[in-house]
Amino acid sequence: MASLRRLMELAIRILGFDYFALVHHVDLSRRPTDYVRLIHYPEAWKKISLEHAYYSDDPVLAASQKTSLPFLWSEVSRLITLTDRQEKILASARGAGVGDGLTVPVHIPGEYYGSCSFGTRTGREVPRDSVPLSQFVGGFAFEAARRVVELHNPPRVPLDKPSRLSRRQIDCLVLAGRGKSDRDIGTMLGISGQTVHQHIEDAKRRYSVATRQQLIVRALFDSQITFADLINL
Repeated sequence: MASLRRLMELAIRILGFDYFALVHHVDLSRRPTDYVRLIHYPEAWKKISLEHAYYSDDPVLAASQKTSLPFLWSEVSRLITLTDRQEKILASARGAGVGDGLTVPVHIPGEYYGSCSFGTRTGREVPRDSVPLSQFVGGFAFEAARRVVELHNPPRVPLDKPSRLSRRQIDCLVLAGRGKSDRDIGTMLGISGQTVHQHIEDAKRRYSVATRQQLIVRALFDSQITFADLINL
C-alpha cells in the first residue's frame, strides 16, 4: 500500500490536486479488516473528522452512493438534500484546509460502497481539465487498493460460487422477493404452486441456504438478480 500511496501522491501533483482519499464507506467505529482506506488529507481535517465521527454523515460519501458518475463537491446538493450536520461538515472541511474536489464513485456488487476523491486546498479551484483523466486514475487506483486488501484478508464469502440459477428459478425468486405467494407466482408464470416451490427449493440447495431470505440475499450478492428486479423497475 505504501507504493500505491507514493504513486497517488505523484498523480495528484500531475493532475493539479492537493489531496486524495481512496476509501470504502465503512463504519470506522467497528473497524472491519477487509476495507480500503488510503488518505492524504491535512492532519487537522483527519483529526476533526474522527473526533466528530463525520465519516458517518459525510455528504460527499453519501452523494457518491447516488450516482455512478464523477462529480464535483460543489455539486453535492444536486445529488442529495444536505442536512444541517452535512452543511457543517463541508464548512469544517474548508476551515481545516480542504476546499473543493472531485469524487469518483466505485460500486462493486457484494462489496462496500467505495470512492476515490481528489481535493484542493481551500481557495483553489478544481482543475477541470484534469477531470476526465482523474476518473481513470481513480478507478484504477481503487482497484489496485482492493487487490492489496484482498492479499491480506480472506474473502468474506466463499470463492466457490454455485452454478448459475436457471431462468425459471430466477423468475420465481424475483416474484417471491416481491412478496408473491407460490400460488400467485404459479398463476403469473403459468405453472403450479408446487412447481414454484420446487424451483425455489432447488435454488436454495444450489446456494446451501435454509431460507428464501438468505437465497435472495445471496442472489443479489452474486448479481443474479438486482434490486431493480425486486421493486419492479
